[in-house]
Amino acid sequence: MAESRPQRRPQRTPQRIAIAGGTGTVGRFVTELVRAHGHEPVVLSRSTGVDLVAGDGLQAVLRGVDTLIDVSGPATMSAAASIRGFQAITGNLLRAEQAAGVRHHIALSIVGIDTVEKGYGYYQGKQAQERLVTAGPVPWTILRATQFHEFARQMFTRAKLGPFVLVPTMRSQPIAASEVAARLVELAEGAPQGRVGDLAGPRVERMADLARRYGRAAGVPGRVVELSMPGRGGTQMRNGSLLAPVDAQIAGPDFTTWLIEQTGSDGIVQASQAHRIAGISIVREPLPTPPEPSLTNARELIAGLQRAGMPISLTIEGEPRPLAPTIDAAAFEALQEGAALVLTRTRGVDATACVRYLSGAVEVEVTHGPARLTAPGRVVAGLDRSRSEVRRLGGATSVDARDDGAFRVTATIPTPQ
Repeated sequence: MAESRPQRRPQRTPQRIAIAGGTGTVGRFVTELVRAHGHEPVVLSRSTGVDLVAGDGLQAVLRGVDTLIDVSGPATMSAAASIRGFQAITGNLLRAEQAAGVRHHIALSIVGIDTVEKGYGYYQGKQAQERLVTAGPVPWTILRATQFHEFARQMFTRAKLGPFVLVPTMRSQPIAASEVAARLVELAEGAPQGRVGDLAGPRVERMADLARRYGRAAGVPGRVVELSMPGRGGTQMRNGSLLAPVDAQIAGPDFTTWLIEQTGSDGIVQASQAHRIAGISIVREPLPTPPEPSLTNARELIAGLQRAGMPISLTIEGEPRPLAPTIDAAAFEALQEGAALVLTRTRGVDATACVRYLSGAVEVEVTHGPARLTAPGRVVAGLDRSRSEVRRLGGATSVDARDDGAFRVTATIPTPQ
């Protein structure tokens, strides 16, 4: 057997890399990584004496810079103020870069900002930024990423109203800011690529749940109140428009792992409940609250059922991949309904749930062998709640029940590329 040799890292050509917003949530990680990779960071922020909105002196600061990474942005929710802010900052940067000879402009944007004509105010500002970059004089790369895990922490300062923390009803696929920074630095070390593939975290989450968990884990006071935002922007937040597209790159730890790293706690409070039956005290774990409807949360769903004493296991076959939001939610709900159907109709036998990522389809199945039914043996329901949505998406459901109690339900949904 030949002796293995350690892999050598590719040589990087040292650059001067400017970071607009280099002290912010993502910017500080970008600055650290630029330095760790042997490049020279040039931080552009008010704390370093640079006013990006006014633009004064930018050309001198950018002299000798090879690449600029823009992770800046105005701190406003107003559409008009957001558009003005991004146009001012981006216009100033591009003019100064052209004059100073900067060869590569990289902008960080947000997944899903153009899925509706007129969305959330801040997203309109990001759309304006993208238009300026793509039409500008400097060769460019744009990376869109989903919301950051850190957004849950920011809610306690940005959205605090007295004792309340106001969080919009939002389905997101959050990612650690450090992972976004790593991708940006990787792009900075290459040639301009135009619009690159989107970047997202590994799980679909509900933003209000993440904020509550962060508050509990970090011991930050404030009662989280979830609000449905009005208009198209609010609809966009709720309907899955901000989730990762099917071709997105998935990276980094999920929110639970990140939260434990930050605080030492997962922020989940589960209190056992004591019941008395015939004078005997019995402690039972509470039934879990179902996670967000996405197959990225299939393991959490089954783990919650197991903690509550339900005899069910999960297998995942094939390579998990992002799915269109409607398909993702329908498949999860079929899995949830199938598990409930099996576990409430049988006793004394283990059930198995399976998610299969097939070529051109996704399939969920819940099954068990011969068992004693808790309902009459021939009274067997299928996936009644899920069937219509599965069919609407071009899929099918099936049920296979035998007289001995063996039972299986499946749902298969095509996944067009």
